[in-house]
Amino acid sequence: MKLFGKDLNKDILYVAEIGVNHEGNFLKLKKLIKEAKKAGADVVKFQCYTPKNYVTIENKKYPRICKFFISKDKFNEVIKYCKKIKIKYLFTPLSHDWLGYIKKNSNTVKIASGDLNFNFLIKKIVSLNFNIILSTGASDLKEIKSAIQIIKKKYKRGIKKKLVLMHCVSSYPVSDNFANTSSVKYLSDKFKVTVGYSNHVIGINACLTSICMGARVIEFHFTDNKNRKFRDHQLSLNKSDVKKLIKTGNNFNLLIGKYQKILPKKVEKDKKNLNKGIIANKDLQKNKRLTKYDLSYARPAQFFHANQIKKVINKKLKKEIKSGMMITKKIFN
Repeated sequence: MKLFGKDLNKDILYVAEIGVNHEGNFLKLKKLIKEAKKAGADVVKFQCYTPKNYVTIENKKYPRICKFFISKDKFNEVIKYCKKIKIKYLFTPLSHDWLGYIKKNSNTVKIASGDLNFNFLIKKIVSLNFNIILSTGASDLKEIKSAIQIIKKKYKRGIKKKLVLMHCVSSYPVSDNFANTSSVKYLSDKFKVTVGYSNHVIGINACLTSICMGARVIEFHFTDNKNRKFRDHQLSLNKSDVKKLIKTGNNFNLLIGKYQKILPKKVEKDKKNLNKGIIANKDLQKNKRLTKYDLSYARPAQFFHANQIKKVINKKLKKEIKSGMMITKKIFN
């Protein structure tokens, strides 16, 4: 699958979730984008919404939701800025009324964990032919199957080119014993689509183990200051963390290689030197016909491999050889 110009069969896509860590401050938002770019992130992700379509006005979070709101006009500026500094961008619509805006600006959308079972939203997204990054942080297997069925009904066999399924745990933060990054491989084996990991664990280790489990997209909350009061900052990665994650993660990806067993050309070339060949087990006289008692094994397998001993038995020597010497084709009549 290719996404944001990366071949996910080969490379890891790193997504810096700015979310609402800007806390409604437009200048801070631009600073976070710039910092994410400097850190090496491939994509910055934003949460967009209309407050009254995100949470009810009676909800205690509603005032903060309003405070953190960024308008479409401001996001237009954000998109221009992302293009200027050459970093890709991604939106999560936390209210369904933003899908039209997102479609005008992107072919890819992230579905939040809380909306995996929001069928109206998913059906609208597939009708608009989006690439989908689907987070599973608040869903059981039955709900995940149901969401994928809706997507598959539209995309059919093409789903493998359209969907990334993200393991996630919707807790803030997630303790190590609940991260369960083995779920990444489970989702891959179960649904046969590209998988990723959305991180809520403090630090980079869960991201790295997810890469070992097969994650091709790594999403993490991003901040310039972990000590800010708003909750998400504490579980976010800063520029230094992201640089370390990308460097180590790419190295892990290189070390993991392909899901197959292959013999590198260099090893193939050295194989004879690593395998056991056939040697004389004692001093042997000219004209001696070899028996199994005359022979033993040692590296290299330059002429006869140890498994070819039957080809050597009963052969007649045309010259004397010493104990420990290699049995070669040149010593036979």
